[in-house]
Amino acid sequence: MTTPPPEMRPWAEVDLDAVAHNLTAFADLVRPAKMLAVVKADAYGHGALAVARAASEAGVAMLGTATVAEGVALRRAGIRTPLLVMGPAHGEEGAAASAGLTITVFDDAGLRGAAEARREGAPGVHLKFDTGMTRLGFSPERADEVAERAAAGGLAVEGVFTHLAAAEDDLEFSQHQLKRFAPAATAVRARFPRSIRHAAATAAALTHPESRLDLIRLGLGLYGLLPAPHLASRVALRPAMTLWGKVAQVRRIAPGETVGYGRTYAAAAPEWIATVTVGYGDGYPRFLSGKGHLLAGDRRVPVVGRVSMDYLTVSLGFGEAAPVVQPGDAVLVFGPRLPVEELAGAASTISYEILTSIAPRVRRIYHRGGRIVGIRDLLTAEGIAAPQAPAETHRT
Repeated sequence: MTTPPPEMRPWAEVDLDAVAHNLTAFADLVRPAKMLAVVKADAYGHGALAVARAASEAGVAMLGTATVAEGVALRRAGIRTPLLVMGPAHGEEGAAASAGLTITVFDDAGLRGAAEARREGAPGVHLKFDTGMTRLGFSPERADEVAERAAAGGLAVEGVFTHLAAAEDDLEFSQHQLKRFAPAATAVRARFPRSIRHAAATAAALTHPESRLDLIRLGLGLYGLLPAPHLASRVALRPAMTLWGKVAQVRRIAPGETVGYGRTYAAAAPEWIATVTVGYGDGYPRFLSGKGHLLAGDRRVPVVGRVSMDYLTVSLGFGEAAPVVQPGDAVLVFGPRLPVEELAGAASTISYEILTSIAPRVRRIYHRGGRIVGIRDLLTAEGIAAPQAPAETHRT
């Protein structure tokens, strides 16, 4: 940990060396397949611009966002790495073309919209087929027709892909999906020979080597986490984010005194209580009221009372002696010594949700090579997290 910032609010430290390490670990595993770094949802809460820059410098072939707006924001900040918008672009095809983004087309409306956008510069297109996720995509049985319509519309089809629904634990269904996808990909490549095929995200890259094809969409694994614990032995990753809070106040309360909204916790004996500057407004789940733990020094301390918007309270124990923890001290919310997966499990959710819930008001401090290389909060964007002056957009 760096020296805690003087402000009392929580902050997240993001290790960009870990991001580069995780990319390299997967690239070595899946070669010759190339890597797409998924930076949607503010790079899973880590900061899209800083992570996009770090991934680009590490040699990633492509970036992935969920929306056109996410992609345009990266372009305006100076990112020039090829970028695939993996979600709907309906009505935004022209904006995507102007920004040099590649869009996903998964239905007839998307085919028409992409064709109409040709006058804006014709965005590159990846065709998506639904093989069992039942979310977005053409039926694989329509692949010949879709490819011909794309060609007739003058579309630049650069890729064809599908999304596996349960790659971490349902091998049989994943095989079924891959078998449905193969002829669809062949049909598209017969019409667009240079189009790349992709099906695997983090889990499938580890569980289904045959799914790696030409490109891997690396999402959770980019940030040093895995979709299921049993995958941990297959690749050595480094979690990229550590979240800290600060002790705002320490007090000793008497037996029977209650803590927090709703008075849900009462001291059974004289007890030391610390108020910590992190709450559900920062992304800490309210569900963890009375269930979560933080790490104060080397000691796990339980969350007591209800988590509020800006604060939570922890018990520092009983007895006469004042606790070691004092106002201004840092406490670990999650990180290598208190994995985010543990927090997510206690909250009956997944690490994806915890990470993407970390609020914009939480300062991100970026590290690389043992030093701070960027800072981002509501008022400041410096170093690797600072947008560059917009450059002329071009397709790479």
